[in-house]
Amino acid sequence: MAAGLGTRLRPLTDFLPKPMMPVANRPVLHHLLNLLHRHDIQDVGVNLHAAPEMIQSYFGDGSSLGLRIHWSHEPELLGTAGGTKKLEDFWAGETILITSGDGLHDIDVTALLGHHRRTGALATLAVKPVPDPSSYGVAILDRDTRIRGFQEKPNREEARSDLANCGVYVIEPELLERIPPDTFYDFGTDVWPSLVAAGEPIYAYATQAYWNDVGDLDALRNGILDAVLGTVRVEIPGEEMAPGIWAEDGCRINAAAQVDAPVVLGRNVVVEEGAQIRGPVVIGADCHVGRHAAIRRAALLPGSIVPDEGLAVAGIFGDASKLADSILRYPAARPAG
Repeated sequence: MAAGLGTRLRPLTDFLPKPMMPVANRPVLHHLLNLLHRHDIQDVGVNLHAAPEMIQSYFGDGSSLGLRIHWSHEPELLGTAGGTKKLEDFWAGETILITSGDGLHDIDVTALLGHHRRTGALATLAVKPVPDPSSYGVAILDRDTRIRGFQEKPNREEARSDLANCGVYVIEPELLERIPPDTFYDFGTDVWPSLVAAGEPIYAYATQAYWNDVGDLDALRNGILDAVLGTVRVEIPGEEMAPGIWAEDGCRINAAAQVDAPVVLGRNVVVEEGAQIRGPVVIGADCHVGRHAAIRRAALLPGSIVPDEGLAVAGIFGDASKLADSILRYPAARPAG
């Protein structure tokens, strides 16, 4: 599901669609496709709406990631369920794993699929305990993990569950017959409540895995830093030039600069004399870090310049207008391993 608009990530999404937001110098959709590849999934359908040509030109047919990608363009948004319905012929009657294409997670989808098959569910939702249910839609379960109800962003005092819906689902193909074609239809608001009300077998798979919806700029910053810290499993691009310091081709680091792990450097990054970089830090491709500049707990967007004696601390820094050009200059590469 990669058709979302990502309005809460503006101004970044004014220039780059949300699935292409860089995390550890690769689009978030890149990391999710790598996750599917690690779990031996080979055929992937991806729905698109915002800037579809940009996303397709980066990933192509998926072969560079060991996948076969079928693209589905939605001129008008169809919602999560409607977008899945539009790909009905592609699924060919098989069990379908559905995941957001613009969030970040490392959920064990093999275990999720196994749980789905063991319960005989029509649909299974991945859920995760969260400290504050008021920011999420939560699922109410019985003892055998069957879902008995939902609450949408309940107050803490009224919450009957702390299990947030992660937007990662498994469904049986017959469920598609209940989704109207060419109509905006959503799993969360239209499908799941109706299944529960009808007493259909809809189950939950509880996970403690990393999950971040990358819904706003704070969540994006956290996802970027979590990736370099190893909190979420992603393939870090480049070569580990020193323990915890990864650099891609063309990087030039002055011998008098200080770089303390964990740090990820994109292609053609220049770090000048006397600069101090103390991780966790991610520096995008084609960035220039000036003499005696200091960077701490920060993410630099591709093409950024930190001037001499400049400071970048605890945030996302850079020129959003350069994002698309910098991301598309370095298309997807085969994952490590």
